[in-house]
Amino acid sequence: MPAAVPRPPETSEEVIRDPLLIACLLRRAAAARALVAVDLPGPQAGVTLILGVAPERRELYLDQLAPPEADEVLRRTGRLRARIRITGAEAEFEAEVAGRREAPGGATYRLPLPAEIRYRQRRSHHRVPVPRNLAVAVRYMLGGAEAAGRLCDVSVGGVGLETTAAEAAGLAPGETIERCALLLPDRSTLAGPLEVRYVAEPAPNGVVRFGGRFTALDPRDRRRLQRFVAALERDYVRRCNPGRG
Repeated sequence: MPAAVPRPPETSEEVIRDPLLIACLLRRAAAARALVAVDLPGPQAGVTLILGVAPERRELYLDQLAPPEADEVLRRTGRLRARIRITGAEAEFEAEVAGRREAPGGATYRLPLPAEIRYRQRRSHHRVPVPRNLAVAVRYMLGGAEAAGRLCDVSVGGVGLETTAAEAAGLAPGETIERCALLLPDRSTLAGPLEVRYVAEPAPNGVVRFGGRFTALDPRDRRRLQRFVAALERDYVRRCNPGRG
């Protein structure tokens, strides 16, 4: 699984193991059409929606993942870690796929109801994956030198990026990138200091993923980032739920 962002010290966490409480929590997420962020083996991540919960069968049903590359990884590996933002809290669980059913509107995954859910209050923000066909270039300054990368996921608080091992040299959790600029699809730019929260090991192809949080965006750039994240979320809801209204 991808390296996780360190949890802030103010996190309050509980572990829910009661099947009825777990089913109730997941049904609430399904009713709210809450996006489910999915971490997969390797660097790939995706999003989906909960289509249904059947507590009497101890089963959970997820929609086909977006983007297609993430769905292919899940189809092949059958393992995932899911994170759901629900009314200011985050629920997280791990699961293995029990079955997959193809349908005209897209595939449906059947999973056993999680044995436990980690439920925590936290101040960090839900990340939305950025499709590879939506090229969002990144330029950042570290130690007086400029480097380049690609935006992988984004939230109203921070970003996940990909770059080369050479461009990632010198990056470490706790470091501050003096200026991280995103070149958005509408040709606008937003920029600010970025605190590095994690740096993953290089992938076999030499790509390094790292993530961080913006520490001082000005109000105009903050609004621009919020609009970009909202647009991505709307797009993913449509792509995760084709033909299902």
